[in-house]
This record gives sequence, C-alpha cells and structure tokens, in this order.
Amino acid sequence: MKFSATFVTLCFIAVRVQAHKLPSLYSLQRRGDQFVTGPCTQDSDCQQGCCGFTSGKCAGPAVAQTNGSGGCGFGTKTPNCNVAAALGLSDCIAGAKNGDLADPGVQAAAAFAAKLDNLPFTPKTASTAAPPAAADPASTAAAPPPAAADSGDLQQSLTVDASVLQTTDDGQNPPVTGQAAAQTSKNNFINFCVPTLKNLPITNGLQITTGSCNPTPIGQIPSIANIPSAKFQSPTNGATLKANTPFNITLQAKNIQLGKFTNAAKTYFSNPQTLNAQGQIIGHTHIVIEAVDSLDTTKVSDATKFLFFKGINDAADSKGNVQAVVAAGLPAGTYRMGTIMSSATHQVISPTFYSAPHLHLLASL
Repeated sequence: MKFSATFVTLCFIAVRVQAHKLPSLYSLQRRGDQFVTGPCTQDSDCQQGCCGFTSGKCAGPAVAQTNGSGGCGFGTKTPNCNVAAALGLSDCIAGAKNGDLADPGVQAAAAFAAKLDNLPFTPKTASTAAPPAAADPASTAAAPPPAAADSGDLQQSLTVDASVLQTTDDGQNPPVTGQAAAQTSKNNFINFCVPTLKNLPITNGLQITTGSCNPTPIGQIPSIANIPSAKFQSPTNGATLKANTPFNITLQAKNIQLGKFTNAAKTYFSNPQTLNAQGQIIGHTHIVIEAVDSLDTTKVSDATKFLFFKGINDAADSKGNVQAVVAAGLPAGTYRMGTIMSSATHQVISPTFYSAPHLHLLASL
C-alpha cells in the first residue's frame, strides 16, 4: 500500500526567546530601554533582540523572524536563527507575530522573558496592553507573572490533572525479541518539544515544511466498530476516461461525521481529535490523484507530486456520499486516486493498527 501525496507549502513567522540565566548577563547585554512590544525605529532602541520594522515594536527577548522586512532575521526571505545566534541565544518559541499583542505566543514569550530577567509583566489583551517600563534587573525583585495562576478551569490550567496521568510502562516488561522500548513520562510528555525547539519549532497550527514538534494531545479515539472506511463509487477501479474532459468523483464513507474542516493554514494538527455522540470521528475527507507509470507499476511514487487534490468540507448526503469535480480533466495517462479521512484539524488517528489501508484505485485515460 502506498500513501497519497502530501501537500501545501506555507510561510511562517517564528519567534526566538532569550533565556538569560543570570541577571548579570542580562545587564551586560541590554541595549536600549524598550521592552517587548515597546515602540522602536531601529534595533538599538530595544533592550535585547531587535526592532520589527514592519510592526514598529520591539521584539525584546522574543526575536521575531520576519520575511524580508529588513528587521529581525537580517531581512532574509526564510525564517532563521541569525539574530538569535548573533545575540548568543538558543531557545525558541514559534508562531507569534511581534506586532500582535493579542497573540498568545507574544504574551507567553513576554511573560517568560520577564520572569527570566526579573521584570514586571502582566499579560493583557491587544485592547488594553501597554509596554511595561524598562527596569534594572539588579534592583527588581523576582516575581513570577500571574499568567500561570490556577483559575480552577482545567482547560485553562498549565498543569496536568492527576486523573489523566498515564501509567503505562515501556512495553518491555518482560522484554520481547524484535521490539523496541517505548519512552515513558511522568507528566504525559507535556514538555516533550522543549529540548528540540532549537531545530524543531512547535507546530502551532502551521504546516512547517522544514519539520516541527507538535505538543497538542492526540485526543479522542473511536472504538474499533467506528473505524472510518470509504469506497469510490465513481470512477470505478480500472475505469477508462476521456482525456482532458471534466469528470465527477463520488466517494462513499461510513463511520465518520464529514463536513468539519478547519483552516489548514492556521490550525493544522492544533486541536485534539473529537468524536460525536455516536462515537464517530468529526472531520472530513480529501481526494488526491497522482500519475503512475502503469496499472501494474511497483515504483514508489513521489509524495510531493500530484495532479489533483481536493479537501472536501461538505457533509455527506443520506447515503454517505461526497462529491468532487475535476474541472479540467486529466491528460492522457495512468493515474492512482486515493482518499485520506481525518479529524477536523487534519490528523488521521485510529484505535488500532489492525485496520484496512487508505483507499486507492487505478484508472487510465
């Protein structure tokens, strides 16, 4: 079984976070007086980091990487670590825009940096936020920001509730020949991505083509009786179609609630998977077509190359069918068509590894 093509390249903005371990280091490296989100016209206006020229606000300890703005990142077209490296920084947090005070990434970065540097900072929304005045860390009493205060709402808490802590071992008690030991964690891997942030930013809802680490939990998993499955109704396997002529695709699915499709440019893998009242995955399906050498080819295809892709955000009809139109048709050749069924935020999660493969069929034109 070969999987269908992967897709969509997106640009992104990363945020670098300074991690000075001692106030004395901060004092030696501080520059201007402006803290995070303070106004600036040049890099030297800011305490640390650089001035985001497109936003006119200091990145401060959170060094934003911009896309050719001439500010942070030295104006390169690809997000990079140049500014962070020049300042001797290593830790990174991804996904925030320097000029957006409401962005949770900006608030988290500012609170984190303020705590490290013994600066007062209370996270606020864009409508009320104002840059805090710069302070000398040597004379400022250390006080953690109130961002992590427990509100009593488990969905806002920054700690894991004891009722959901995993107790599984590494799977090798007793050892099994040919099997590898799994990692274990006492806190459900909540900080799993932290050690690799230098090379792998958190996914943060983005399709980062250079690699990322996703801290979002897998979420709800259906029963084996509710594993989704699908079958193409039209065209059928081995069908011959007229080249360069529009045709319709009909896919019939079961055990999935189709029609829930979030913004893939901002919410990719960003939510845990959810189930409906019937225990079925709430999500959508995709259809992809790629060219193959022949009907009996054994060549492994290039997953980045395909001729047609459609994410279907429509709900299924009473028979479980959804439709897609290949408006321009396809040139003469042999093709493989496949489907991927996923949750609303585009991940594919099943209750067991014993299940049927993603569906595909072969057709010629």
